[in-house]
Amino acid sequence: MLLPYSFYNSAWKFLSIALVVGLAVGGYFVPELGLGVIALILFALLTNARSSRSFCAGFCPNGRSLSVVFEKTSKHKKLPSFPASREFRRMVCALMMFCVISLLSQSNGSLAAIGKVFWAIYLASIGISTIAGLLWKPRAWCAFCPMGTLQDTIKGH
Repeated sequence: MLLPYSFYNSAWKFLSIALVVGLAVGGYFVPELGLGVIALILFALLTNARSSRSFCAGFCPNGRSLSVVFEKTSKHKKLPSFPASREFRRMVCALMMFCVISLLSQSNGSLAAIGKVFWAIYLASIGISTIAGLLWKPRAWCAFCPMGTLQDTIKGH
């Protein structure tokens, strides 16, 4: 961990929720906020050089938010084995990458259009993670998150 443990258990909980809600809602009104998703992706890839999934464990605002928001409402059921399988995870990652590339190829290249693409993908992941968090456990999404899968693939896992 780069910061004291107390940071991740207090301030980061609320900052992560604010970041997730800010990107999700704010991106509708200011599409350029979607560019923040690119910053999160780059940060995840950079921290992965230190250790595999260190971003997921300590910095991912989505994972932290899911833990906080769904702690009381989740069913806390064991995730079925198929979403955590390598094949399923890579399929989800490939689908997300295909969507990003396809949508970017249709954008006009403006920052607003690029931001809107990443905002839309982020919104989709929030929707899927919300459903998974309610059906299984709060961080069920983390088992098949495309960013975690990409980090694992880069590290050779």
